[in-house]
Amino acid sequence: MVIKMLNLEKSATFRRLIEEGRKEGEKEAKLAIAKNLLKEGMDIDEIAEITKLPKEEIEKLLN
Repeated sequence: MVIKMLNLEKSATFRRLIEEGRKEGEKEAKLAIAKNLLKEGMDIDEIAEITKLPKEEIEKLLN
């Protein structure tokens, strides 16, 4: 079983899935930050600059 786990960790698919999960988590965190900054009244352009999110995505949080 341990050998199978080691082989899994070395596979390109496993590495790709881990990377996708990491990126998704980062984006969720940025969206949460953007939402909080909007609640505090910060300008969308400033939020986009800080979070590196597209303005369109930040505007969607207003709805």
